[in-house]
Amino acid sequence: MPKINYITDTNQYEITLNPGERCSLCTCGHSKTLPLCDSAHREINETRGTSYRSLKVTNPSEDNRKIMTNSGNWKKE
Repeated sequence: MPKINYITDTNQYEITLNPGERCSLCTCGHSKTLPLCDSAHREINETRGTSYRSLKVTNPSEDNRKIMTNSGNWKKE
């Protein structure tokens, strides 16, 4: 499981992936595990006729990698 920190100053998530680790990021904004996908998009797609999918991210290196991410669809509660 990737390590996730929410950076309030920039309204971003910092995700640390270990070597070979992968994760799926939410693109619909309805995941209860932001920024990770919990497949909430499936119901959203069915009821709203949208085509959201998760974004797969993989760390192919032999070192830990950090990525910074945010989305206009994500609402931090």
